[in-house]
Amino acid sequence: MKTSFLSKKQGGLSSALGAIRDWVSSIFFAAMAAAFIRWMVIGLYVIPSASMEPTLLTGDFVLVSKLHYGARTPATPLQIPITHQTIPFTKIPSYLDWLQFPQYRLPGLSKIKRNDIIVFNTPIGHVPPDLTDYWIKRCIALPGDLLQIKHKQLYINGALADSADKAQYRYFMKTKRHLTAAFFEKNGIKNPMPSTVPGCEGYIIYTTPAKVEQLNTMLPAYIQSVAPIEDEVDNLSSSVYPCHPALQWTKDNFGPLQVPKKGMVIPINRQNILLYRSMIEKFEGNKNVRFTQTECWIDGQQLASYTFCKDYYFAMGDNRDQSYDSRFIGFIPEDFIVGKAVMVLLSSNRSPSFFSGIRWNRLFHFVN
Repeated sequence: MKTSFLSKKQGGLSSALGAIRDWVSSIFFAAMAAAFIRWMVIGLYVIPSASMEPTLLTGDFVLVSKLHYGARTPATPLQIPITHQTIPFTKIPSYLDWLQFPQYRLPGLSKIKRNDIIVFNTPIGHVPPDLTDYWIKRCIALPGDLLQIKHKQLYINGALADSADKAQYRYFMKTKRHLTAAFFEKNGIKNPMPSTVPGCEGYIIYTTPAKVEQLNTMLPAYIQSVAPIEDEVDNLSSSVYPCHPALQWTKDNFGPLQVPKKGMVIPINRQNILLYRSMIEKFEGNKNVRFTQTECWIDGQQLASYTFCKDYYFAMGDNRDQSYDSRFIGFIPEDFIVGKAVMVLLSSNRSPSFFSGIRWNRLFHFVN
């Protein structure tokens, strides 16, 4: 009788341990499958700011295809699956940087094209390159392109590049009287900021050139004028890439600047050191790099010219006056690009709660 009781007890314990083992195995394989899909096929990213308005809104959940450009091989293999920088709900790092692999890109369905909306690891930060923060912007210039911004207008290789309904800018709308919230809502203008300066009654608004044309048709019933607001030369020149006040560049008047291309040769001189030094130092795989104002030394050898080893891209937010992008951080190395944004899966303005704030008209909305 006692033997039978012990046998039953041992059998029950064995069954419980087997159930736990099966449960752990199921979780492990599910995590590995999810990690594989996230690495190879598609990822889900939440838009945290207004930098891509009007194309993408804060609170959009965007599907990002890894198949378009090809998945990248892991550079930091010692990482907990389905995590990024930290273990969820903690500040504990989810990775160890003891082991770092060279990164390669698998074959993809297409090349990166101008005007693609891309997700990339920002080329700034103090973690391994494949674990820096994810940013989403529009690729506006390809390797070898010459870009310039004149009075907010983007030019690529000498041609006007912006469409009237994609990019959004900051304007001052001078009005004859107070305008209601219903007026702005009807015209798709969010968060207008009233001006209280005497003689300059009106509103600072963010909208597209196409919308400005519509507003101009309302003259003179409601509006006296709608004019773009430009940064003054001394306003942002020290923070705009390449962060040298001598250039007097602002985010509204920037360049001309050529995007580095693999195999592109530049002479080493004062101007090119100013424009391309950070790429040569940080992203080209060079060691023992030393610069003076007019000279470049690599591994003890002085160079008269430099040949780029990688392709680079230039990305900007569609909300041009509220976007921190390549105008400030510089070029995006090709191996930092994660994938292409293809669809808004879900969207919520999160006010007053997630579900009550769902934007039903944006569900399964393709982005371009």
